[in-house]
Amino acid sequence: MIRLAQGIVTLLGFGIIRVAGLSMAPTLQDGDFILFRRLSADDSPSPGRIVIVRHQRLGTIVKLLEEETRPDRFRLSGLSALSVDSSHMGNVARQDIIGQAVLRIGRHGTSRLTRLR
Repeated sequence: MIRLAQGIVTLLGFGIIRVAGLSMAPTLQDGDFILFRRLSADDSPSPGRIVIVRHQRLGTIVKLLEEETRPDRFRLSGLSALSVDSSHMGNVARQDIIGQAVLRIGRHGTSRLTRLR
């Protein structure tokens, strides 16, 4: 599970958070920063994208948005075997999805985060 380490900093519709954990490895590593675009109430998150979510039990997490399971409900997953299983996370509501990741800033450079699946 990736937890929020320092808090979310937002400016002009974008935010940045620090990755803590390896549940999204190898795409995201512990200590990486993620620049994300905040979603407005009218935006619909895209399956296959990495999203930032305020989860009721797990806190603020970063996961892959797998699919829309029913209107405004989404299934999430991690990329690594270290991640919490998607069945334990449950489906999340649209209003709990804070934003979509657009850029990874890591020790070895920067890369765009586009659709993974």
